[in-house]
Amino acid sequence: MSTKVDSSLGRLLSEARAALGVSLQDVADSAGCSSAYVHKLEQDRVRTPSPRVLAGLTKALGLEYGTVMQAVGYVPAKTEAAAAEPAALNRFSNAHIVHLLEELKSDVAALSRLVSEVGSNP
Repeated sequence: MSTKVDSSLGRLLSEARAALGVSLQDVADSAGCSSAYVHKLEQDRVRTPSPRVLAGLTKALGLEYGTVMQAVGYVPAKTEAAAAEPAALNRFSNAHIVHLLEELKSDVAALSRLVSEVGSNP
């Protein structure tokens, strides 16, 4: 995992926020963090941003999670050699695993609601 934020992360976040015409506070509220933290991210002053906050920012700004994770350096850029690797050899970063587990948790909750609804409507 990279400990250095690529300068494109800040640019990516600030350009997306500007395109939407929303304030730091609006983005921070949607992402579940402070406006100061969003500002630091936009200034590339955070060495290891939280994958959870980055996931919130992707939703708040309408960005692709993989693009943001790649800008941070958590997910390496796809190269021709990497694209040629069999799927079984692909490795996932801890940040990606956390994201997948959060999606799984959401899916399980949705299935539980559906099961409850079916069970209560004979």
